[in-house]
Amino acid sequence: MRAGLHPESEGTASFNLITSSWTRSEPAGSVFRLRPSVARGITGHSSSVADLALQSITLIYFALWAVNGRSVANPLELLSMRMSIGHFGVLALCWAVWRFIFSYCGLYTWQHNQSAPGVLGRVGLATGLSACVAGQVVAVEWHHGRLLQIVLYAWIAGAFWALMSRVAFGLFYLYVRPLFRRTRSVVMIGSGQGAQRIREELKTHPEWSYKIIGFVDTVPVQSGSGFEPMLGRIGDLEEILMRQVVDEVIVALPVKSHYATIERVIAVCERVGVQVQYPEALFDVSWSSHCHRAEQNRNVILKMVREDYRHRIKRAVDIAGASFGLIVCMPLFAIVAILIRSTSKGPVLFSQERYGLSKRTFRIYKFRTMVENAEAAQAALENMNQNSGPVFKIFEDPRVTRVGAFLRKSSIDELPQLFNVLKGEMSLVGPRPLNMRDVGRFSEAWLMRRFSVKPGLTCLWQISGRSNVSFDRWIALDLHYIDHWSLQMDFKILAMTLPAVMKGTGAA
Repeated sequence: MRAGLHPESEGTASFNLITSSWTRSEPAGSVFRLRPSVARGITGHSSSVADLALQSITLIYFALWAVNGRSVANPLELLSMRMSIGHFGVLALCWAVWRFIFSYCGLYTWQHNQSAPGVLGRVGLATGLSACVAGQVVAVEWHHGRLLQIVLYAWIAGAFWALMSRVAFGLFYLYVRPLFRRTRSVVMIGSGQGAQRIREELKTHPEWSYKIIGFVDTVPVQSGSGFEPMLGRIGDLEEILMRQVVDEVIVALPVKSHYATIERVIAVCERVGVQVQYPEALFDVSWSSHCHRAEQNRNVILKMVREDYRHRIKRAVDIAGASFGLIVCMPLFAIVAILIRSTSKGPVLFSQERYGLSKRTFRIYKFRTMVENAEAAQAALENMNQNSGPVFKIFEDPRVTRVGAFLRKSSIDELPQLFNVLKGEMSLVGPRPLNMRDVGRFSEAWLMRRFSVKPGLTCLWQISGRSNVSFDRWIALDLHYIDHWSLQMDFKILAMTLPAVMKGTGAA
């Protein structure tokens, strides 16, 4: 098994021996290696946009030189250049050609950019070919006779800016982005030398934001001084994952002697919905419909949800939607606050601890719809529970105020959760967040899989009858959403939410 770890993408690490700050010097005859996070950063979509922008500026600069017969000293002159529709058409054609050249040279494939000399060579080749295109365009469009001179200067300028942009992206992904990475809680399977080497690697790189909460092994081992605790044996893993905040399980057991044990660990992680990393692609997964493999450095990272650009779009929609909703709803918030304060004692807002992504707790905000100290009175009403499963619900709850009944039926009481969406604790669409009491009564591990995504303001349950839906059906809808999520599904749920709220079906 590999001796170390390294983040391959946001929130994920895979085994890797690279240990220096950005590159490492390998034995004679090898090259300086870039960290995978840096390689991914300099080959992403942002890098391709920067390349096209910088190549375009270079082309326009030399076009002005051709027109004026001299070099451009004032950068503002670039903005004064007059361009016809035909020029824009030529520029668009150049974009397509440049994009093809940079892609063909491997500058947007991270596996091809794992060494500094390799990046230099690919940038030199790509910008050289792009400079030939730019020189030919300047020569034809602006009748400039010094083709070789233009090509040489465009090559030097293009290569310089392409390298500088990659240095900037590399530094960002190496030093800045980790500052915004959420700390990931990890359970280590195994406590031998391999596990301890991984532990030391994580300790020496706090920027990776990994926190080992403990070890689980086939036999109990006494925890040493300064070491994380031994949480239990393999048979205790399911209960540990159900009751603790765990983002990832890292298997550090030798494959040959613990094949069956590793297979059992993978099955438990699939069932509970916790990401697991294990050596070699030798194991079958039973939940192939919702688990996603990512193979790196001879290791397999089994993810419960697919991580790609769509999640960034989803977050952008969350921020935009929550901001717009809060601005539009401010007058309504003021009216509701006056009604609550004038009709019952207690605060306007009600907050409560709920479980979110990976079972992390956060405080959810709602307009208060019940009498003061309603939570303390719940124990006396447990025998009146009308909902199946562990969830508590009374359709004619005596604690609900008259104003609260209207707020619940119209779902206005949920609108303050837009603040939770803005903070990143919730999403506009996702499984509804459950409280501590309800989750504490979960007895089956597979129910925990609903915590593999952020909770949401609305969901399939919301548009399918709400409280009229049984608990089993509710969970089935949540898991269907998780397994088949798409941006189109989110927009469809958002579009169907308002009509469902207007009908008031299942509101309680």
